[in-house]
Amino acid sequence: MSFLIEPVTFPNRNGLKLFGILHTPSQPRKDVAIIILSPGIKSRVAPHRLYVKMAKRFCEMGFCIFRFDPEGIGDSEGEIDEKLTADLYGSIQVGRFVNDTLSAMDWMQQKYNMSRFILSGLCGGAITGLLAGAKDKRVDGLLSVGIPVILDSSRIDRTKYITDGEIEGLKDLYIKKRFSPRAWVRFFTFRSDYRVIFKILIKIIRTKVLRTRYQGESLNTPIEASNPKVNGNFNRLFMVAFKKMVNSSRRMLMIFGENDRLYHEFEEKFVPSYGKELLRLNHTVELYLCKDARHILEFSWEQKDMLDHTCRWLTANYR
Repeated sequence: MSFLIEPVTFPNRNGLKLFGILHTPSQPRKDVAIIILSPGIKSRVAPHRLYVKMAKRFCEMGFCIFRFDPEGIGDSEGEIDEKLTADLYGSIQVGRFVNDTLSAMDWMQQKYNMSRFILSGLCGGAITGLLAGAKDKRVDGLLSVGIPVILDSSRIDRTKYITDGEIEGLKDLYIKKRFSPRAWVRFFTFRSDYRVIFKILIKIIRTKVLRTRYQGESLNTPIEASNPKVNGNFNRLFMVAFKKMVNSSRRMLMIFGENDRLYHEFEEKFVPSYGKELLRLNHTVELYLCKDARHILEFSWEQKDMLDHTCRWLTANYR
């Protein structure tokens, strides 16, 4: 299916002009449109032009696609006051771009008479979509990739809240580097992250002690998982918004890369204490894991896996 790509501008609720790209198929669906939301500092294109590829695939299915730069990002008006990326991400995780998303829906509704939207995005775009969905019932579905459940900040020591899954991955990485002269130079010149190395060593020791203590027992899960704890950097706004979406039976596809740090955070910080019952009782939420993939899906095979499954989900839910 052929489609038209055109640049557009629209006002946000602060009176600033936002810039976006509208993809319109030759035979567009009139019932629902997809808005792809900025992941953060990577604007409407996303890393490795992921959003351009998403727009093309979704447009071929007949959906109108709108991807735009929120206030202060890319070609849109406005300024970003935060000096550190972690603080910008933290502000996004509590809803910095939600009003811009609602403004985009307002514009689409006024100009094209669209009143139902699927919000989609990677990382910051995913959490923006979730928070916007909790605020506005025009959001019919959420298509999230690598959604964060924690709060970032330059004032937070991330190593304090590192997950067991991430420690395991870093342990394997450090073991591979043990014969690397460059890695040892970094270690002895105080450029390595000693806090992370210390946590890895503690986990190895703890695991060996537990194996000795429980030798002979059959354990289906690691002993640490039997008593999960919610760490202090968990974003409680995520839980509130997720519950609102679930309780209103709105459809959500949540995609993670298998090797994504954010997947480990979702599994260890949200699911055990908050999400287990919600996920078990609700048929509108689907989780999909891209095997061996990382957070930004930089390789073509990672992107293909994500896009293929997303298109299957769209076909099943929006025929």
